[in-house]
Amino acid sequence: MVIPSDPDNEQARLQELYRLEILDTAYEEEFDEIVQLASRICQVPISLISLVGASRQWFKARVGLGATETSRDVSFCAHAIVQDSMLMEVEDAEQDERFQDNPLVTSDPHIRFYAGVPLVTRNGYKLGTLCVIDSKPNKLNEEQGFILKVLGSQIVKMLEMRIVNKESERQKLLIEQQNSTQNRILSIIAHDIRNPLSSMKQAMDMDAFNRLSIEDWSMIREQFVHQIDGTIDLLNNIVEWGMLQISGAAQVTERIHLKELVADKLDVARLTASLKNIELVNLADESIYLHTHPDILNFILRNLVSNAIKFTRKGTVSIFAQRESNKIHIAVNDTGVGISAEALQDLLSKRIAKTSYGTNNEKGSGLGLMLVQEFISSLQGSLEIESEMGKGTTVHLFLPG
Repeated sequence: MVIPSDPDNEQARLQELYRLEILDTAYEEEFDEIVQLASRICQVPISLISLVGASRQWFKARVGLGATETSRDVSFCAHAIVQDSMLMEVEDAEQDERFQDNPLVTSDPHIRFYAGVPLVTRNGYKLGTLCVIDSKPNKLNEEQGFILKVLGSQIVKMLEMRIVNKESERQKLLIEQQNSTQNRILSIIAHDIRNPLSSMKQAMDMDAFNRLSIEDWSMIREQFVHQIDGTIDLLNNIVEWGMLQISGAAQVTERIHLKELVADKLDVARLTASLKNIELVNLADESIYLHTHPDILNFILRNLVSNAIKFTRKGTVSIFAQRESNKIHIAVNDTGVGISAEALQDLLSKRIAKTSYGTNNEKGSGLGLMLVQEFISSLQGSLEIESEMGKGTTVHLFLPG
């Protein structure tokens, strides 16, 4: 038996095969119909669409054979893709030194006759063959050989069209996701940003007509400050979330030193915390590195630290992190006012982006935590929240380690 050699362009050929995303895919009727047609036209019991991988040949469609793949070393098709001819025909394998003692000849399926047409892509790569097989010597006539070549050409066109359709579906899904993102942003803007701006305008209109006392205007102006702070926070979340969604940042990962990332997030929040006499503590394990999406993890930690400060009058906000088995456990803890069981259920259900106020009357929309839940899922992680009224809250994040 002669083991087939590799084509000169083997690495590029394999890349082309993988580009088509066809290996190990499910049954598809149109490919099955071709092997049935090839078997009938050539009047043989076995026909295969064989794709030659790095170490095996895998059958996309087959008739007359139970196996779904065989080793490349014993593959007739692996010989067919290295020869120049567009039809490799072996009339009697027992008389051919390449195949005489091949186990596919000496045992089941007892191949004696083989004819294979290489499947050649538009880039000139031979991915495998459309082949017909018999357990007795045989020879194709001119018409059968021609039809086999035509069917082989049709298979390649089907493979190419299949990947075009898949790419089209991916683009369609991307557009739908972007439209959904834009619609969601518009919905949030319409509700959570328009309303406070409308209230401020109404108050200004009343002041213009001298309908407000100095005391009323002083109180309303203080409310304006809180509303503006809440609106800016909301806008930051919307813009950051929208950019991450549209740019596809979830596709890019980096090796991150977690303690340094936590330190950066705490440094940014230090001024806000100091105004409320809150101590920020970094308890992340120095040794933890993880591969993840930095923009998304930044967003998550920024929101959790901001929320912890918002709902703490005085005390401590700390971030703890350690490796536990195959996971990274991050916990953001505060000594704040806590969350009621009912409010916590609403937050975790993702049904409600509930407006709430911090200990200094800071306005929030609840959107930040909803997006944190969405993003932690995109990292294949999970989130848990523990809280007790008057004692504080701990948000637990579990990320792949």
